[in-house]
Amino acid sequence: MDQWIAWAGTALSVFITAAGFYMGWRRYQSDSLRSRDVAVWADKAIAMLLTVELCAKPETPIGSDEQLKRLTDAYFTLSALTEQGRLFFVNVGARDGTRAGGTYEGRRPKLLDPLVIAHKAAERLIERPEAAGKALHAVLREQRKAFVAHVQSEIGRRQTIAKDSRKGGETPDLDAMIAAAA
Repeated sequence: MDQWIAWAGTALSVFITAAGFYMGWRRYQSDSLRSRDVAVWADKAIAMLLTVELCAKPETPIGSDEQLKRLTDAYFTLSALTEQGRLFFVNVGARDGTRAGGTYEGRRPKLLDPLVIAHKAAERLIERPEAAGKALHAVLREQRKAFVAHVQSEIGRRQTIAKDSRKGGETPDLDAMIAAAA
């Protein structure tokens, strides 16, 4: 009888250990899948943030017809990306009243703010193309940088894997590089 209890205890221990490893593996897979989904979403968001930023640049090389087309696309896409972001990042805190319920209760996560600001900027540039200027361009550039920093923290890619990727970059002089190549 004692031997049977010992075997049962060993089997139970092995089962619990295996179940723990399995649950850890499933959690890792789920977290990894979420990170990939967030990365795909963030790629689209960064492209739209850059589109609005470049259209807001005072001396942009993009023609006015092309600008309008790109800004209109960015306007709708940024709205959709903001809503999709709510799938990944829940609102925080609670609002004072009954203005919104469910998914919209509380305050929007800070990570989504740059998308909302770029959406508003796209709308402004569609309605008033002359609103493009250094100040708006600077605001949009800072919002893009903030977004990338937030997403990088969310995905968890604080450290690079390859040694070469860890080296600091330089801001090379394009004219000097062209002259050296000639």
